[in-house]
Amino acid sequence: MKDRLKYHLEKANLYGLLAKFYEHMDPEKHCYYYKKHFYHEQKVVQYHKEMKGSKESSYYSSQMCGGCGL
Repeated sequence: MKDRLKYHLEKANLYGLLAKFYEHMDPEKHCYYYKKHFYHEQKVVQYHKEMKGSKESSYYSSQMCGGCGL
């Protein structure tokens, strides 16, 4: 999961920079790169929430019943 998060984070960053670069020079390229940026940004949020949720659920299960997991 961390590899996918890193991949999408890098792509979101790259496409965000390209979208910003083309914003006033070429509106079509700007839209193209912004859509790609937005897609990868959504994936970053999704994976981050999944990772955060799995850490929280494992923490809470270890805290229940004196750490016995019940």
